[in-house]
Amino acid sequence: MLLIDMDYGEKIRAHGQVRRVSERNGVHRLKKRPSRRITYVVVSAICLLFFWLTHRSSEYTSKRRTWSIANHGGAREQANHELPCRNMPGANETLVILKTGSTEIHDKLPVHLNTTLRCYPHYMIFSDYEEEFQGHHIYDALEHVNQNTKASHADFALWRRLQEGGRAALQPHELSGTAARAGSNFGKQENPGWKLDKWKFLPMVNRTLAEYPSMRWYVFVEVDTYILSQTLHNYLNTLDWQKSYYIGGQIWIGDIIFAHGGTGFAVSRPAMEKVVREFQQNQESWESFTDIHWAGDCILGKAFADSGTPMTQAWPIWQGDDIGKMTYDRAEGPHRLWCAPSVSYHHLTPHVVQDMWDWEMEWIRNTSDYSKILHHKDVYREYVLPRIGEPRRDWDNHADQDHGPVDDLETCRAICVKHEDCLQYMLNQDGRCMIGQKPNLGEKMKGIESGWMSDRMRKFYDNQNPCRNGGEAFIT
Repeated sequence: MLLIDMDYGEKIRAHGQVRRVSERNGVHRLKKRPSRRITYVVVSAICLLFFWLTHRSSEYTSKRRTWSIANHGGAREQANHELPCRNMPGANETLVILKTGSTEIHDKLPVHLNTTLRCYPHYMIFSDYEEEFQGHHIYDALEHVNQNTKASHADFALWRRLQEGGRAALQPHELSGTAARAGSNFGKQENPGWKLDKWKFLPMVNRTLAEYPSMRWYVFVEVDTYILSQTLHNYLNTLDWQKSYYIGGQIWIGDIIFAHGGTGFAVSRPAMEKVVREFQQNQESWESFTDIHWAGDCILGKAFADSGTPMTQAWPIWQGDDIGKMTYDRAEGPHRLWCAPSVSYHHLTPHVVQDMWDWEMEWIRNTSDYSKILHHKDVYREYVLPRIGEPRRDWDNHADQDHGPVDDLETCRAICVKHEDCLQYMLNQDGRCMIGQKPNLGEKMKGIESGWMSDRMRKFYDNQNPCRNGGEAFIT
């Protein structure tokens, strides 16, 4: 409502139309000072017209924007329902929880919003700063950490800056960038976002159960994790969700065994309820333990054990290597990676996430059978081999045996040919020829040229010892 204060002591209230000024006062004033009266009327009319047009325009724009967002969201939801990964058995009883951070969210989350997360009817995204990001709500995993800790602990310096200035408070050197090369398993200990990461795990699990207490399965992943969704759902459907399960790729720090966070892990509802109860009853003790430790996934693993849920060791189904740098002939105990079902990969760049998702969607469409699963040998045959036909510029296939300087990639290839066990070759940034015996796809890297002995890469597949029953069963 607009109030226009007139010189003669009356107020005209405008709602898109003008109320008549009191005739007695108006006529009296008009007769005495007609020119001023006309000025007031004209000015008032102009102001009211401006308000009316602005209001209508704003209202129309707002309605149009709302309509556009609603229709865009509706179209996107329709497209999601048409995805082959969307309606798998068990999908509606599974919640996917993706953990990221403010220093990497801009570079690494968008690809998941456009690919992997579209496969899951239910998901949450956690970071170290609560915000709306490209139409998706981001939860602050640190919201319920002790207030005194957040106000004074050195690890929370970044968090405090974010509360004051949002992501605009970040410095350029603190941002992850597009991450052309995969990271390590030990984090970036100098990065302020990494220092916060260990504090996220237990509070994140606590908030997850509060928001979604009725799911059967909770699957935790990171922003550089890739999950093969059809294999995942088939795996979870073989298990009794009413029992306590904490499943993932096992790793140890000292005597604590835990599921590596970047590899991804799955938790059943009873296990979630137990670990959340443990955290809520002993939050101060767990935060003290977090303070002296460095790995949040290890802290969480101890909490699961202390609450009565031992870890189900599921390597190599859940495994932490990049698809471009696998050790396909690796075996531990009774398990051969080559023969195992394949659920997860780690250290993937956004480019590789997009490529794997496109390939997986095509594979699901072509199989037309939700009961089919992928083993690591299948991924090698159907994803890796079709991508190693021709040499690539700006590509590192991780060949690691140095055979000295050469003039060009073709000369390096000739060296590889002479070594019968050589599967691939590479001209590095220093002009040196590198060859390798491991069948690696590799990854993007400026200034490097890579090539493969395609026939030998295929023979590697053909020469593997047969898998019992066509492939190993799920680990339960």
